[in-house]
Amino acid sequence: MDDGLRESLFDPSAAHGLVLAHRPPAPTPVVGVVSDVVWGEVVRLLRWATAGTGRSPELAAGTWWRLATGCAAFLRRYPGLSAELAEPWDAEPVPELSGSGADRVAAAADRLAALLRAPGPLPLRRLAAEVDALGGAAVAALAERAYHRSPLPTVAGRA
Repeated sequence: MDDGLRESLFDPSAAHGLVLAHRPPAPTPVVGVVSDVVWGEVVRLLRWATAGTGRSPELAAGTWWRLATGCAAFLRRYPGLSAELAEPWDAEPVPELSGSGADRVAAAADRLAALLRAPGPLPLRRLAAEVDALGGAAVAALAERAYHRSPLPTVAGRA
């Protein structure tokens, strides 16, 4: 993600502009509110995905945890938000991500940021699939960290 977009995410006025850019022309009140809620969540998730940790493993794990739980919270709300817009709520398939969990978080955040930058409305099912990929990448990063930190099990009497 480029530095300009990253700065915009953490600038309240600029982030609000990114959210409003996704409202359809002349939306109904419901459509406007749902759009603002959805894209506000995307901004919040991207903030967690790009938060600086000063290379602290504990802070990185905390941001991945918050990112994973934030993605899960969005996906729990997704069927209701889709219903408000009368859109189907099944997620569209998206390309698989490869690499380590941390690499996948970065790649998923880049894809989600590209959707945030693209003006205009977007079907929620596409957005939900990208949020799901971001959450999955965060869980993978957490699992990798836990695996590398835990000692290998030993058989009783053997080291």
